[in-house]
Amino acid sequence: MNIELRKRYGIYIHVPLCRRRCDYCDFTSYVTTPEIRGRVAVGLLKEINLHPETRGRTLYIGGGTPNLLGVGELGDLIARARDRFRLPLGAEVSIESNPGANSGLGYFEALLRAGLTRLSVGFQSFNDGELRMLGRLHRSVDTDIFSSARRAGVRSISIDLMYGLPGQRPEDFSRSLESALRVGVDHVSLYALKLGRDTPLGLLVARGELPPPDPDAAADAYYASLDHLEAEGFLQYELSNFARPGHRCRHNEIYWEAGYFIGIGPSAVGDDGEVRRRNTPDLEAWLGSVEKGEKPDCDVERPTPAQRRMEMGVLALRTRAGLSERRFSERWGVGVVQAFPAVEEHRAGGRLELSRERWRIVREHQLIADRILSDLAD
Repeated sequence: MNIELRKRYGIYIHVPLCRRRCDYCDFTSYVTTPEIRGRVAVGLLKEINLHPETRGRTLYIGGGTPNLLGVGELGDLIARARDRFRLPLGAEVSIESNPGANSGLGYFEALLRAGLTRLSVGFQSFNDGELRMLGRLHRSVDTDIFSSARRAGVRSISIDLMYGLPGQRPEDFSRSLESALRVGVDHVSLYALKLGRDTPLGLLVARGELPPPDPDAAADAYYASLDHLEAEGFLQYELSNFARPGHRCRHNEIYWEAGYFIGIGPSAVGDDGEVRRRNTPDLEAWLGSVEKGEKPDCDVERPTPAQRRMEMGVLALRTRAGLSERRFSERWGVGVVQAFPAVEEHRAGGRLELSRERWRIVREHQLIADRILSDLAD
């Protein structure tokens, strides 16, 4: 079989299994049973085999709750992906996890032997009232996952926290952030709550049973966190992501660089720079396809050069490195202003800056990044 050596891919594997769906979640996930878990684990291996051999850069196993899989099942996934996609020795291998699922010392020691280098823990909050509101199964004291992973020797540990929750004050979020730093993480991702209308939490807010998120409180929480994390030695490298030196998520950087990636599992997306494929989100449809040896994609598109150009600009501006004027013009034959006239208006308004040939969103305007980036796409 021919191996395409020109491109190197980030490999994403989606494990769509959860013990229960959180009340804010609109991702592709399914409440698991032992039968479904086994079929999904085998199905992911089968889908990997449907892809031609190629060169990988990173492996990221997300969800859902991947640590609902047994260590043997996750180990098999890592081994199969490493072989099929020629992952180099020492490649970043990340696994998302949730407290309360498999998280003991022996579990992480076995995953380290399989190749794990980075653990991302979806903790979301250290406030028990907030955790109950979000429909999370764990509580603020359930921090053994961090100590077990560190004792096992996991090199890099990340935590997800959510701000902009109904009724959340800036000081509430600050306390959660302080607790996160006390458990000894190397990477922090801060995510604003996106209130889906059809989620249980969204319905509670719509009916007036919970207050809507306060945008001013969310902004205060976000900007206070920037200062706090910077003082603790974390560097912001993307709007929502902060890392100690040497602990950035290399896999996610592939997306922000508009690089190549392969998606395995329900709803996963792959892009080889020419064709973008999206797998069906329907679990039974996905299982039926892979069990028959058929690719499970339900949406195939070929983005136009104009769309690719826009994506490169929007994704790069999410990062603190920014959008390189030189790299952009070499790739597309036009400058950033010519491609996106709106940047001049935002620069004049102090929302964008151009420094050393790189365009960046000014720190004080990071929370309106979506509006700025939307203007570029118009």
